[in-house]
Amino acid sequence: MKIEGSVQLIKRTRHYLLIAACAVVVICGVYGVYILSHSTAQTVSYQAEQAVTTTSNAYYRQVPTRLQIPALTLDTTFEEPLGLNPDNTIEVPDSYTEVGWYKNGVTPGEVGPAVILGHVDTKEGPAVFYSLGQLKVGEEILVTRADNTVATFVVTELKRYPQSAFPTQLVYGATNESVLRLVTCSGAFARGEQRYSHNLVVYASLK
Repeated sequence: MKIEGSVQLIKRTRHYLLIAACAVVVICGVYGVYILSHSTAQTVSYQAEQAVTTTSNAYYRQVPTRLQIPALTLDTTFEEPLGLNPDNTIEVPDSYTEVGWYKNGVTPGEVGPAVILGHVDTKEGPAVFYSLGQLKVGEEILVTRADNTVATFVVTELKRYPQSAFPTQLVYGATNESVLRLVTCSGAFARGEQRYSHNLVVYASLK
């Protein structure tokens, strides 16, 4: 479902500050240990100009409240928005059954990349993003926002990256479209280090 508006063109300019570590989104749930990559933080600044009309698919800023992925029968809510830790690494969700939205970026549906983080598993078993890697290109992701509008995204790509080579700019950098990134752990789990070898990123664009 998209926002229906008048034929009047509405433009507004926003400044967003994204502060992301180079491999910032390693979020592992095994044994309750949260793993964050250690690298130098970088700052990405950009301007996003929105145009909302009857034919535009850009949304105003509204925090996300619910995430649905029909193909995975996933239906969950959002915990408190995620910020930065004192060392400039991104916070990870406290919950294993809910997801977290990175609040220093755009909200889902706005112009730019909205980033949602979720755990893959726990000591007891699967977590909220356990099946994320089963998504296929063309499948839909629905994000309900605080004003009850629903931003519908279509999966465009799934990529796995070594933790040592996480593409910060690609995931968090400025875009001129409304896009979504879902991020979790992937690859082999090293028990000695209590961490996964890779991250999975699902890329999606607003429908």
